[in-house]
Amino acid sequence: MIPLAWHLLQTTVFAAVIALLSLVFRHDRARTRHWLWMAASIKFFVPFSLLVSLAALIPWPATTPVPPPQMRFVMADFREPPAPVPSSPTPPPPPADHRTSGALSVLWFCGSAALLVRWHRRRERIASIIREATPIDGRLGAIPIAVPLLSSPDIPEPGVFGIFRPVLLLPAGIQRRLSPAQLEAVLAHELCHVRRRDNLAGAIHMLVECLFWFHPLVWWIGTRLVEDRELACDEEVVSRGADPASYAEGILKVCELCCRSPLPCVSGVTGADLIHRIECILAPHNALPLARGKRLLLALTAALALATPVVIGVTHAAHAQEPRSAAPLRFDVASVKLVDQPWLQVYAERSGGRIRWTTDLRYIVEYAYNLSVWRVSGPLPGSDHIYAFDLATSPSATDDQVRLMFQSLLADRFKMQVHRVTKEIEGYAITVARGGPKFTEAKTNDAPAPLPEWFRDLPAGDSAKMENKVVATLPQKGVVSITGRRATMLQFADSLQKVLRVAVLDQTGLTGKYYFAFQYAQEEHPDDVALPSLFTAIQKELGLKLEKHKGPVEMLVIDHIDKTPTEN
Repeated sequence: MIPLAWHLLQTTVFAAVIALLSLVFRHDRARTRHWLWMAASIKFFVPFSLLVSLAALIPWPATTPVPPPQMRFVMADFREPPAPVPSSPTPPPPPADHRTSGALSVLWFCGSAALLVRWHRRRERIASIIREATPIDGRLGAIPIAVPLLSSPDIPEPGVFGIFRPVLLLPAGIQRRLSPAQLEAVLAHELCHVRRRDNLAGAIHMLVECLFWFHPLVWWIGTRLVEDRELACDEEVVSRGADPASYAEGILKVCELCCRSPLPCVSGVTGADLIHRIECILAPHNALPLARGKRLLLALTAALALATPVVIGVTHAAHAQEPRSAAPLRFDVASVKLVDQPWLQVYAERSGGRIRWTTDLRYIVEYAYNLSVWRVSGPLPGSDHIYAFDLATSPSATDDQVRLMFQSLLADRFKMQVHRVTKEIEGYAITVARGGPKFTEAKTNDAPAPLPEWFRDLPAGDSAKMENKVVATLPQKGVVSITGRRATMLQFADSLQKVLRVAVLDQTGLTGKYYFAFQYAQEEHPDDVALPSLFTAIQKELGLKLEKHKGPVEMLVIDHIDKTPTEN
């Protein structure tokens, strides 16, 4: 359903509710019903979707509790993302036939323009009458009149013209046709229109009629507005002490002077059902205050009208914030074979969309879930089970997407089932030592920093593969060399996790990419080489410190995994 039709349907339902309420309040004050019909009129300007959208913008607190900080470590892939592969162009949808909607738009515009022209001409006619009218000095009767008072032979009945600077127009010679009591009651009626700003309310509904002239409900609401507007003023005049009989006679005599319909934007005295008005004036049974139950009904209706879009908007916003489950990512082609060989690969070979990897399941699980081996527990087959993976996917697939594909592969081909638990464990945190870091930050287009001496004999191709990585090597017995080339502190922390086999948290606050290199002596060979320990080397060479740290760490527990994959 198009938005306009949906809005009109909502407004129609809202007006139906107002009509039911007006029946409930038919024996109560007319001003209550007038405001109800005014709400139905204004509803045409306020789409339900607008209230829902505004409610969705309210910053409601999240209902999901935020988990405590965990020692999570992600070894990010900082390679430049491959250029996106252009997909085949989606055929454009067939062109829609807009002739019907165009004709309806022209029809709507013509109707609105015709109403505006008609109302403009009537307004100009009233304005010309005011310009030629004769001011009336002094006061009429005992009622003080705070607006300009004018007299004209061209005006058919008393009326108030203008919204922000209203004037009171009287037919010429009306003072001779009405008794003083009748004239005072009629003037009191017109001043009620001024106090109630009825011309403003009428102008608002005129705009509704102009925009939604095609909807019959608009004109029906306009009739109800005029009827209850006049009844509300009658009630106020009588409640202020006017004699009901004199007031009714004054209205009847004014009707004798008026043989034309009331003009727009003019609040007169002869509007609405005359017989019903005279009955209400002579027997003002509906001028009593609202009962407590009816006041409660009005309050509940108003609260429901406002709360409904708020609840819907908040619900939509909550659903929009919830992560939407998508179909699991899978490789386009996946060949997995159990092979009999003594060697394995630590890293996969990837060329475009082709991935080849001969390894055991330990490295596959580490990569798929981006976890160090010490954070994985369960019946995981060891290095006596080597598998050859030959996989194909899109060349533009990111590393995170490939990890999710491996997770699907483990579940599909190895029937792997896992769950996660959080444990309190002891580990280390990297912080900046006194004096600050002692390594160089990598800039975007700078020349690479020179390689340390233990890497200078590498071919140029091999050295290029070290970019955006932290590499640990054993150049000689008892010596460990760690080199970072445009690497982050997160990558450095991850490499230390693998060396120490405990959690290492990055608390340096350093967010860039850096060049660094150092060597240290393994603990089992303290006397074989003249090098410091890992902790001393980090502080001396890098200006960082490793301090003990305890905190919650999320662990991956393997509940079940088959050693033999299913058939390709």
